[in-house]
Amino acid sequence: MKILRSLENLKSNLKTSTVVTLGNFDGIHLGHQALLERTKEISLEKGLPSCVVTYHPNPALVLGKDKDLGGITTQADKENLIESYGIDWLVVVPFTLEFAQIEAETFLKEILINQLGAKSILIGFNHCFGKGRRGDYELLKQYSSEYGYDLEKLDPVFLGATKLSSSYIRSLLREGKVEEAEECLGREFSVTGTVVQGHQRGRTIGFPTANVQALPELILPGVGVYAGRTEIEGKTYPSMINIGNNPTFGDQAVTLESHIFDFSDDIYGKKVNVIFTKKIREEIKFPGVDALVSQLKKDETLSRKILQER
Repeated sequence: MKILRSLENLKSNLKTSTVVTLGNFDGIHLGHQALLERTKEISLEKGLPSCVVTYHPNPALVLGKDKDLGGITTQADKENLIESYGIDWLVVVPFTLEFAQIEAETFLKEILINQLGAKSILIGFNHCFGKGRRGDYELLKQYSSEYGYDLEKLDPVFLGATKLSSSYIRSLLREGKVEEAEECLGREFSVTGTVVQGHQRGRTIGFPTANVQALPELILPGVGVYAGRTEIEGKTYPSMINIGNNPTFGDQAVTLESHIFDFSDDIYGKKVNVIFTKKIREEIKFPGVDALVSQLKKDETLSRKILQER
């Protein structure tokens, strides 16, 4: 997959007509996956390259609609996941306040038609583009004959009675419902970060942890203790993960810590991926260290059992 990170000279880079889909694609959940799969299907049917148009950073952040939005995937992971569907071209539009003022008709004509040569356009059921979010399926339908492109809108994907969306997945994660989020994503939720120096209390009580400084653009699951895995340099290790502020020790800042089972290597400064399998309990303030250690032993036993069953 070739990636273009500017709207300049798109036509000279592609040099052909394309099959285009566009959206935020935060999380690449099952709904996004259906859109990517259908885009690739049409591109093969028409013998034209597939092209995904997405935006970075998330428009909601730039427009100040949700300052605590939190991404479900990193930009790098999003790009890798899109590539895994056999997409030929990815256009990452630098989203700015200036770009947000472009009229939908202008974006359609100048970018999708003149620059990308769109012969087929696919759009998700709820995606809009252009100033005032006027660029929707109805607007695209209005101009399809004039510009000579086929148009298709994909219906939402439902899990039971729930319409799947990135905002719904974020709500699940904030509640610590990582198993439900996994159903929506088709994979376990994970958080990427760098191992940094912590208080080193864990090693003094027999439970050393990797203190992970997560990438700031990512959402963290809700406070609690989780069974999961920690990926280090391509290898994954069973782990017990804590998100919280260590109330037993009176801390305030929320941290992400992973106790990696049967592991003692020095990984300070290394990039890791913390993978969440199941929440096992809420964070608790214990009366003392002994009570904490007793509970951690139970947590480890339960975590190992959950991970072995997986």
